[in-house]
Amino acid sequence: MQKGFCFTLLGLLGLAGASLAFAASARAEEGARVMLVLDASGSMWGKVGAITKIEAARQTVGTILKGWPSEDHLGLIVYGHRRKGDCADIEMLKPVGPVDGQTFMTMVGGLTPKGRTPMTDAVRAAAEAMKGHEGRATIILVSDGVETCNADPCEVAAKLKKADIDLVVDTVGFDIKDPEANRELRCMAAATGGIALQAEDAGELTKAIQQAVHAAQGNPPPPAPPPEPKIEPKIEPKAEPRPAWNLTGYARLAAGDDPLTDNLQWELTRLAPEGVPPETVMTSYNANIHEQVAPGDYILTLTAGQASVRAPVTIKPGEMNRVDMALNAGRLGLRAKRTATETALENATWTVKAKGGTDDLFTSYDAETAVILPAGEYSVTLKLGTSIQSRDVEVAPAETVPVEIIAGVGKLKGKVVFVSGGSLAKDPHVEILAGATAVDGESFLADAYDGEPVFDIAAGTYRVHVHIDGVDRVFPLEIKAGETVTASFPLDAGLAALDAPGADSVRITSPETDIYGEAKEITRLYTLPAHYVLPAGKYKISAWKGDVSTVQDVEIRAGIRNEVKLALPQ
Repeated sequence: MQKGFCFTLLGLLGLAGASLAFAASARAEEGARVMLVLDASGSMWGKVGAITKIEAARQTVGTILKGWPSEDHLGLIVYGHRRKGDCADIEMLKPVGPVDGQTFMTMVGGLTPKGRTPMTDAVRAAAEAMKGHEGRATIILVSDGVETCNADPCEVAAKLKKADIDLVVDTVGFDIKDPEANRELRCMAAATGGIALQAEDAGELTKAIQQAVHAAQGNPPPPAPPPEPKIEPKIEPKAEPRPAWNLTGYARLAAGDDPLTDNLQWELTRLAPEGVPPETVMTSYNANIHEQVAPGDYILTLTAGQASVRAPVTIKPGEMNRVDMALNAGRLGLRAKRTATETALENATWTVKAKGGTDDLFTSYDAETAVILPAGEYSVTLKLGTSIQSRDVEVAPAETVPVEIIAGVGKLKGKVVFVSGGSLAKDPHVEILAGATAVDGESFLADAYDGEPVFDIAAGTYRVHVHIDGVDRVFPLEIKAGETVTASFPLDAGLAALDAPGADSVRITSPETDIYGEAKEITRLYTLPAHYVLPAGKYKISAWKGDVSTVQDVEIRAGIRNEVKLALPQ
């Protein structure tokens, strides 16, 4: 292991000053060795704030890699990402070594949470992978739940430390709701001389992992001051205190599955005689419940996502009443991607319907999200810009079904201008139409009232229709998946600045007349002064007040403001 962290031998020789100099030199040459053990179990589809836990983990890893020193080595082990219910689902994606940030992020970005939480065996695998090197070896374990594969984290951590005195396990509990999970993570850290940290959201997760990395790099946090000595008064032994609750409840997707760590909805109502409304005595939005409830008969309702289950509960006096609720449900993990290599960040809309149904059961505007659903068949639709794609899926009890849809879109960044290189048009109506030629009855795929519109558009051939006042222009567009097209749409038009003091209206007509000798009216404006955009060319503009009028021949020049002022006859 690294000489840079091996202070003990030199200390025993009494060479403290030389030890520090040697450590600094070796540290600069060799750097830290860190194995990140990342939870990718099914519960990582749960949300923290507006994003899923797995997306928060991806963001955190990306932040850590941006500042990763070139002399420090990093590896990656993940668990629960390939198979449901398999305690052997542990994979080393990267041995400890030099870091290529892009490759590392590609591995993390490809993780799809599915399975269980064999975190103890994952740490054991990390320790085995780091054998054979001198100096400190740091494992950073990130987990959002309790060990679910019949291993004892405390016992295993102690054995690993005994086998390798330089091994340190730092733990980060991410959005932990279960006290037992907290205990396990603290115990693993304590048994190996590591630090146990907690994080409730993406920001705290980044800070926690950064703190663990900082410690691995030879900068441990300052130790807590020793407690003040105090004389304990002699007290008589007392009976163990009774817990402050008599009802505890856990939720599972199905019987035998791991307990859920999501924020759920629990409601306990007291049974009432017929005709009497039931009384709600408890509502909780936690992953599990620990409540003090008066003895009696109740109905407990659990809701998770779109799944719900009810069960009778009898609270017996003087007893701990335990309830285990199974939803007979599974989870959909939804992830939208613009292309095969580019994750969507915005403009995604997910809808989930029962297969063959018409009602939306679930809607989300997050690119990555998850929902718990009763076991059954569903239709999942992703709309991202003009791309609309659907998948039929079946959700089995306790199953996490990942659905990744690649929208195959490019991005159009448009700019509507009066002339090439000229001023921006204000609030034109921009429509995206399918195909190179018009079709009867067609409607736009997307639209915006914006001089600088931005669209996500599925790969293909389109027309861009721009309309503003008296101007209609159509421009061809071809776009490829993953491509960003920056296009200018010149209108070859000018702005008519119209005024006619005392007039009720102003009428704009084309200079030509039809077969009946009548001029084609382009528009009539009733609020003056007014602005109106017109294609470059000649027009007749008349002002009216009752039967009194005046007319003027006007030439509109492209790309400029054309002042037009009409005076009614006195």
